[in-house]
Amino acid sequence: MVGTKENFKVAHYCASRRKKRRKEVKAFESNLDENAESLLQLFLTGTYQIRPEDYSYKTILEKKGKKARFLSMLQYEHHVFHWGILNPAEHIICRSFDERTFACVLGRGQHQMVKMIAADIAAHPELKAFANLDVSKMYANVPIDVPKQYLRRHIKDPLLMKSFDAVLDSSIGTPMGNGDLEHPAGLAIGLKISTINANMALAQFTHDLRRLFGLQGNETLIRMMAAQYVDAKRATAKTDEDRAELAKGEDYLIRKFRGYVLRGIKFPYCFMDNLLILHEDKTFLHMVTDWIALYWGAELRMTMNEKWQVGSIAGDCPEKGPSRYSDGFTIVGYRIFKDGHIRASKMVKEDIKRKIRKGLKMGLTYDQIRRAISSQLGTMVHANSINFINKYHMEKRERLGAKINKRKSQCPFDIPHTQKRQFERLLFDPEVEANEDDFLMELRAYSVIDSIQEFNDDGSPKKCLAIMFEWKGKQFTYQNEKGKDVLVEPGQVYYAYTGSKVLIEQTETEFSEEDLPADTVIQVAVNQRKKKFYKFT
Repeated sequence: MVGTKENFKVAHYCASRRKKRRKEVKAFESNLDENAESLLQLFLTGTYQIRPEDYSYKTILEKKGKKARFLSMLQYEHHVFHWGILNPAEHIICRSFDERTFACVLGRGQHQMVKMIAADIAAHPELKAFANLDVSKMYANVPIDVPKQYLRRHIKDPLLMKSFDAVLDSSIGTPMGNGDLEHPAGLAIGLKISTINANMALAQFTHDLRRLFGLQGNETLIRMMAAQYVDAKRATAKTDEDRAELAKGEDYLIRKFRGYVLRGIKFPYCFMDNLLILHEDKTFLHMVTDWIALYWGAELRMTMNEKWQVGSIAGDCPEKGPSRYSDGFTIVGYRIFKDGHIRASKMVKEDIKRKIRKGLKMGLTYDQIRRAISSQLGTMVHANSINFINKYHMEKRERLGAKINKRKSQCPFDIPHTQKRQFERLLFDPEVEANEDDFLMELRAYSVIDSIQEFNDDGSPKKCLAIMFEWKGKQFTYQNEKGKDVLVEPGQVYYAYTGSKVLIEQTETEFSEEDLPADTVIQVAVNQRKKKFYKFT
């Protein structure tokens, strides 16, 4: 609920992430109750506004100084207020976005998008072509009425709408706006709430793109566009495969085009102003690109960046043949290849190498450089770039605790580490449990090994028993030392460790691996001294 003080306290927590050391954040937190109450009253009375003088501006250069980005900045309390109105409303807004809309959607960031694209290419070898498009200067040209209309379809609270309107209208009369009072446009770059508004500007477009802007239900237009498709196919035929398709006749090409239209666009990926479409036909994608440019201009009064690209994922050149260097395409800092392989883009790698050279000239160690450029290295981690990281000594040094845990996780059986279960959870105690069959297991294998954790007085490692088994008892869940739920279910194969001397003695004297597999229950028993021990039964 928006109208509570607690909501604005949570908003401060969200707005202050990775900014705790800033003076304005510390000042706001030092008087948190009063500041949260002040923001709450602004919301409840509908008096929140952003004046033009509240903004400050900054221009930063990107891509080696070739691209200038104009940022708008506000005081910290404005950011808290924006988080306050977004936290309760964001899930309502985002659930109406297309499932392939990414950026500022929970669980759908750039890394998820890149992995989805790579998986789709690997799973659908028929996807041979791509269209990589983006809106020219999107934030400066977003019509303010588009996100307003979108919000009114999903949010009915008048106070909440008044706050959103105040944010959207704040660009009017500032350098971010277009100065057109009849058709105002422009969003502030640098605000969390602006990214959501930008997504809303293209939300309806993405749904319309799926259905090819209504072409599916218009037979007259389909016939007309099919004739254009046939002409384009004839004009662009370069390979033997293209000429073989033309030889099948005009009717075949018309049926093929109709099939594309009725199927719609199945593989669009929208990341803010960047749009990628995968398809099996490059000629068809050229036509779709023209339709998108018309839609953006007519419906949204936005233009397509002139650096749009339609190409083949394989990157084959009819004259030179396949090339391992030309295949794939670049998007959001990654290059994705025809087999689904992911690499960091050339620009990202060059930027990292430049910063490494600069750091070494300054006398920094590799570890200091790695920490300084950790955000860029984070991009590399999500790609298949382990050789690059190792080559430039940017691998993260493993801490001692991690090495110890890795040794502890080594298992004598050919079974994943995720199948390890706590031994104490597998025991049948007659004093506690009534049904012995609830703890039945099929013992598959065992191994007596040296313990890594327990040692004798002389420093030698104690003996440890590792068992592998199929669980046949009841299904249950327990919490591990990290507080996460761990499931134990029938039919699954697990392994566990124990230092029980009685169980070790049983495996060494009473039975051997020739007796396995065999059903058993590990029972808790009590000796004459009232001391508990475990045994296979």
